[in-house]
Amino acid sequence: MVPEQRGYVAALAGAMSGPPTAPVLSVEYGENIHRNVQAYATLSYFENLMRQTMRDEVTTLGTALSTFTGTPWELSGRDRGVAFAAGAKYLIGSSAIRPYIGAGAGVMNLKRTVTEAHIGDVTAAVFNDFDIGEGDLSLATTSLIRPLAEGSVGVGIVAGSTYVDVGYRYRRAFRLTNSLDFSQLSVGVGYKF
Repeated sequence: MVPEQRGYVAALAGAMSGPPTAPVLSVEYGENIHRNVQAYATLSYFENLMRQTMRDEVTTLGTALSTFTGTPWELSGRDRGVAFAAGAKYLIGSSAIRPYIGAGAGVMNLKRTVTEAHIGDVTAAVFNDFDIGEGDLSLATTSLIRPLAEGSVGVGIVAGSTYVDVGYRYRRAFRLTNSLDFSQLSVGVGYKF
């Protein structure tokens, strides 16, 4: 008989796709609210959520500026994201290896930055002077906070006081000109209590 798990705390690392593949890091806390149900809260950091079409627009602008000015322009862009989500997982079975399905909601902070290799941050100049990118995120002076929903499937493994999580999450941020949706595969290791 496996000892009853009351909860866990875990650090997760993985990759996301939707925009091009990029790393994601998360910290998650979960606690049993029923024998087969866990409530969880997750804080995640996304290195770059910028869609490939937007990256292509930034690169094309750099090429056009190089041609026009005769000086090389090396523009690159990124949409850094930080998300907080809370939800519940339904656990299947009663062994040390328990598959789960879950869903949650929260908020995501997004910040768009465009840099030039020799000048540095040129975000305001690029989006104020040239017609590229979606209006809401490109024209934000600092960052935007938008609602987020997620669904997940995976497996939680308990080995002594060690908790291992292998999972897939589908996330979508709302109230943007174009909704932002992406997938995440991750593996986490933590402490079971």
